[in-house]
Amino acid sequence: MADLDPKATAGSAGAAAPAENSAPAAKPIKLRHYIEAGLVHALMFALRRMSLPIASGFGGWLSRTLGPVSRPWRIAKKNISRAFPDLSANERRRVVRDAFDNFGRVMAEYAIIPRLWRSRWDNIIDVQGKDGLQWAVLANKPAIVFTAHIGNWELIPMALASYGKPAMLVYRAPNNPLVDTIIARVRERYAAALAPKGADGLRSIVEHIQAGGTVFMVVDQKTNTGPEIPFFGRGARTGKAIARIAMKHGCKLIPAHSERVGRAQFRITFEQPWSVEGNASDAQHVNNALIRINAKIEEWVRAAPGQWMWMHKRWPD
Repeated sequence: MADLDPKATAGSAGAAAPAENSAPAAKPIKLRHYIEAGLVHALMFALRRMSLPIASGFGGWLSRTLGPVSRPWRIAKKNISRAFPDLSANERRRVVRDAFDNFGRVMAEYAIIPRLWRSRWDNIIDVQGKDGLQWAVLANKPAIVFTAHIGNWELIPMALASYGKPAMLVYRAPNNPLVDTIIARVRERYAAALAPKGADGLRSIVEHIQAGGTVFMVVDQKTNTGPEIPFFGRGARTGKAIARIAMKHGCKLIPAHSERVGRAQFRITFEQPWSVEGNASDAQHVNNALIRINAKIEEWVRAAPGQWMWMHKRWPD
């Protein structure tokens, strides 16, 4: 694909394939689920009537204001002090505050994504790294684009779709099935399919890869069963699926990350594709690939520590 012009391909990309949500067995819906979903609907309704900068700013303010009395704030403080022991107390507080600001902005910006998709995000998102992007959009060339919860990670699959290759999105399903449906309705605008984490989702991922598709994975969260792989000098349980799939099916890994370069402006960088060599059944081969992935994520986080989601319990206590 010689011309990577989002305006030339976005219209067809968005309609290329309707999203398929390979959800597991339906969860029972409780009263609190209806209440939570109603609040989410109301908030998204209000945010959609704001401009992107105002909605983003409101989300950041709300998160910064409520954060200090929350347990995630305390988790973030502990994580940052362990990852950056040389920072002063004031510097650590600033990183925590910035991280909550970014997280709140991402949540608020989620309501605006449909508008960004329709407008093709002129002057809002700068996409760099055409070599990696070009591999991702080549017909019948399977790839896994991976990222971390940094910047606004939700914009990366939207960029892929705009350049002609909607990706299957791998995600952790919320506990509330009604909220899950709300999120899916936003993502299906630019996703080739949706695959929740788990056995059912894994089957869908493999089928998509075998058909030459692109899969999008956010791989910086803790798993309960993965090996402990170094991350900021400490062992962090890391999911094996991305490495094993790449080895078994011979697909490339493409690192990609989002940076917030203004209050509501972004840079998305697609890096050179990686070839992942080794035997998917060999624990050391898999661990070597995961070491490289975690090192790349650590590189991104060190470059912009205030944009990563420190409130997640990435390391064991």
